[in-house]
Formats: sequence, structure tokens, C-alpha cells
Amino acid sequence: MRSEILKGYEDAANGDFIARVEAISSADLLARVIEHIPKQPCRILDVGSGTGRDAAWLASLAHTVVAAEPVDALRQAGMAKHASPNVSWVKDALPDLSRTISLGQTFDIVLLSAVWQHLGDADRKVALSVLRSLTVDGGKVIMSIRHGAGAPTRPVFPANVENTVRWAQAVGLSAVDRTTSRSVQSGNRQAGVTWTWLVLQAQIGGS
Repeated sequence: MRSEILKGYEDAANGDFIARVEAISSADLLARVIEHIPKQPCRILDVGSGTGRDAAWLASLAHTVVAAEPVDALRQAGMAKHASPNVSWVKDALPDLSRTISLGQTFDIVLLSAVWQHLGDADRKVALSVLRSLTVDGGKVIMSIRHGAGAPTRPVFPANVENTVRWAQAVGLSAVDRTTSRSVQSGNRQAGVTWTWLVLQAQIGGS
């Protein structure tokens, strides 16, 4: 399934997908969780960074960003479109993020925008443990959780927010905020897609 999803994104990159993604305002998309991102410069990991739209926007706010993206076409487009000394790229993916871990860094903020729906429950449990290991004590994992069907070529798995919260708690991540919003993309809105933004804080001395 993972290879099918990655191929779906590679194929989409040859169409209008990149243009549609780039047309989305990061400020608008992240408005519901922006209060959780420090105003002072900090270290951010953008998991499933895609074209680097959000990574570049965060870098423009003086943050230092590692952009992890497994799809070659999207990562290469991002490196070309959003060259910045404050953004470094790594080819990597959940659930294990092994190349990111090998960097030996931890982060104040870990962002997952439109990623969680591509993991099954078993991988989600693994991923949460990995995300906790990459987050400093007191830092936050910010994720969007999709409710609704995805593109046929990029399969999605239903996600239960309460299960995510419970699994997160077990590895030392406590839910501190959640909010639901409609999709910012008109096609998804018409299809009834909604998102839950979930903010998890790494407990001091947690797993």
C-alpha cells in the first residue's frame, strides 16, 4: 500500500498537483494552530513536506526547518521552488523516519499536514513513538487528521482521533488542543472532507 501511495503522488506531480498545493496559503492553513508555534526562532520538522510550501513559510518566520519528503518529484520541486538556507531536505517517511533520526536532531515543533491518513493503525502506533523521540520535552507535535475519502490513486485510511490521542498518551504525548475545520480546497469541501487539527505536547521525562 505504501508504494501505491508514493506512486500516486509521483504521478500526480506530473499533472496540476504541485500548482494546486502551492496555491494554498500556509498562513491560512495553519491559522488554527499557529499559536502553538513559537514566535522566537525554533527547530521544526515538517514530515511529509511535499513541495516545501509550509517549510518555506516557516523558514520565512526565522525558524530552522528539516523537510522530510519521500516522493522524489515533490521533494525536487520543493528544493527548486523554495531554496532557503533555513530549510534542509531529507528523503524520508513515516512510520520509522530512519534517515531523520540519523541526523541526531530533536525538534521544538513536529508538523504533519495531510500525512496521517496515509498510515494504517499499526503504523500510526509506531509513528507516534518515533515522533516523540524526535520532539524535545515540552515541544509539540501538530498534525491534521483527515475525515473523508481521498484520491483513488492515493489511498487513505480512516482515522479515529480518540485512538490517536490514546496511543499518543502511551508514548508521552499529551493532547493539549484540537479543532475541526473544513478543507481549504474547494473540491474536498464539496466532497465533505473535514480535518481535525490535533496538538500533542511531549511530556517532560516522557517516553
